[in-house]
Amino acid sequence: MTTHGNTISRQAGRWAVLGAFVLAVATAAGVRWAGGLTTDTAPAGGGDGPQRASQPAEFLGITLQLHSGEDWDQYDKVIDEITANATINSIALTVFGYQENCQSSSIFIDQRRTPGKTTLKRLIKRAQDKGLKITLMPIVLLENPGQSEWRGKIDPKEKWPAWWEDYGNFILFYAEIAADSGVDVLMVGSELITTEKFTEEWRTLIRQVRDVFKGHLAYSANWDHYEVPQFWDDLDLIGMTTYYELAGQNAKPTVEELKAKWATIRANILKWQAKVNRPIMFTEVGWPNQVSAAWEPWNYYRSPDKPDPDLQARCFQAFFETWENDPEVAGFLVWEWRQGPDDMNGDPKKDTSYVPYGKPAMKVINDFFKKKMSADGPANNTASRPAKQP
Repeated sequence: MTTHGNTISRQAGRWAVLGAFVLAVATAAGVRWAGGLTTDTAPAGGGDGPQRASQPAEFLGITLQLHSGEDWDQYDKVIDEITANATINSIALTVFGYQENCQSSSIFIDQRRTPGKTTLKRLIKRAQDKGLKITLMPIVLLENPGQSEWRGKIDPKEKWPAWWEDYGNFILFYAEIAADSGVDVLMVGSELITTEKFTEEWRTLIRQVRDVFKGHLAYSANWDHYEVPQFWDDLDLIGMTTYYELAGQNAKPTVEELKAKWATIRANILKWQAKVNRPIMFTEVGWPNQVSAAWEPWNYYRSPDKPDPDLQARCFQAFFETWENDPEVAGFLVWEWRQGPDDMNGDPKKDTSYVPYGKPAMKVINDFFKKKMSADGPANNTASRPAKQP
């Protein structure tokens, strides 16, 4: 559920960035690209278990979107703020590539809006020095989307090979940074719904990423689409978001009512997870501070002038109480932290974004993470075993 600020396009500058970016990736990763990704080799993962085993609740963190390419200390200060106010052992850093619209086949990095390699490595190290595990999540955004367009609807039609070539370069660029920086988890994609039918292209890309990066690999599936990808066996973690409809339009559900909705969702997920045999990482655990949070949690434009911080807190509480005892879950990444002290314009409780800082939801999150850290300890049974029947 990515949000971003200024999307003004500067054609000449952005294409120059793309050219340099592709060259850097091809040189650094030792990969030659010609007409897309194809392979005759077996899937990267294969077998019955992931390449990298995970422990239950191994990753308890918050996501920080990196939307500035300026090499200054904005995000250093934000990381310090996060560790001072959140009980976490992990942080997810999102970085962005852009394409013009859903029909485009070209992906570029805008150096004005995305940290460069040196800056990103510094931010990763700062978080590691705070004792945090790192998830790096490269995400594609649309520069000038048409009506109702978003990355889940990307369709360059006959230019799919060109799109895969650029996307492969994009991911491999960040795979190299992740490898150099000792990142724990690298997301190879996020909510790219229309690409999920290209199983062999995904398997080839994952295999090439493993040649560069030796940590955990995951893909973040949309909440209603996690059963579609057929490449989960190539990955170490099942990433999925949490934006389910839990109540009607004008409802004010209690925690127990929300848990009742989650009970059915949980049963379906665990039944499916038992077949896939990979641990789950909830990659976007979030509800906006809005009266519509339980109805359309994915739609942060729904009620931007109608905050309901208590409902936001209840949504978090119901979710955590539903999933707190499941060893099949390797992690929870809360969506999201603010960009800086001026990001919320006054009283946090009136801020209707996903950001939990300064709202009742923050205490719910901290209490749950503290409880999990105390209960699970450093060693436990691996989360990759088949799910128990709900």
